[in-house]
Amino acid sequence: MVKCFKCNKTINKKAPEIQCGECSKWIHGSCADLTNEQLNVLVMTDSVDWKCKVCSGTRPRRLSGIIPDDDSDYKGPNSALNQAQEAIRIIREEVKEVIKDELQRTLEFYSDKIDEYECKMITYENNMKILENQCTELRNNLKNINFKYEVMENKLNQIQQNQLSNQLELCGIEEKDNENVKSIIQLLATSINRNPDDVIQAYRKKTRNTDNKGIRKRDTSVITVILKEGTRNLWIEAARKTNISPADIGMTGGRKIYLREPLTPSTAFLLWKTKEELRDSFKYIWCKNGSILLRKNDTAKITMIKNKQDIEKMKNQRNSGIN
Repeated sequence: MVKCFKCNKTINKKAPEIQCGECSKWIHGSCADLTNEQLNVLVMTDSVDWKCKVCSGTRPRRLSGIIPDDDSDYKGPNSALNQAQEAIRIIREEVKEVIKDELQRTLEFYSDKIDEYECKMITYENNMKILENQCTELRNNLKNINFKYEVMENKLNQIQQNQLSNQLELCGIEEKDNENVKSIIQLLATSINRNPDDVIQAYRKKTRNTDNKGIRKRDTSVITVILKEGTRNLWIEAARKTNISPADIGMTGGRKIYLREPLTPSTAFLLWKTKEELRDSFKYIWCKNGSILLRKNDTAKITMIKNKQDIEKMKNQRNSGIN
């Protein structure tokens, strides 16, 4: 590969050169201080010979040279660097365009996705509002159903309680073999100064009379007494004024004997719940004609408990200090 004898760089068409007519060595036009126009004239003219400075004074020979391409832009020794810089610039521009186009496509893609997600979010929000409204409606319906259920339950309990309005329960009498319940009730009527003819029927409620080990135990289940209409409260008032002893009804022992009105399971539970929650706040808690009544002291007004909500209301009043 031919090199310039002055700068020792490779000879090619991108950097124009000329050959000495005497020593036949090649040299860049710029190294020989020749412009492109001068090189063209020397190479294209047959009658003109060129010699390098070393061979000046010797007889020249026919010149040979390399003519640069018409589209080459020779700018001296730095032309390769300039061309590389231009190529880098072009590459940069192309890369910028590619990146720009790719970013544009990416932005358009994500913009479309964002719009799609926004539509979905709007749909979801609308659906959530619909569901929230439905849940609110269901909660309201449930409240109404619960309220109606409580009302119906209270009415049913009241009906059941009214069916017991002519009944009494005699408690504390131990069951004996071959006992005569009717005779016991007649003796009871005599002891509290009531007419035995008020009694329509009397029977003992049967319960399990053995313990968990199968051993027979004394049965103290209540004796139910069915009275003529309108006489029950008279029997209860008479029993409260008299201390009934086992001897009064032909029995022995010191067990406490008393009369009470029968309660439905719901009323009995509500009475127990009232005593458990409010016994520290009320001096008197009792049941009359199926109604649970409260009284703080001997002079306070009487309050009625109809349901568990009334108990909670009383507790809240107690905790807040409201009398």
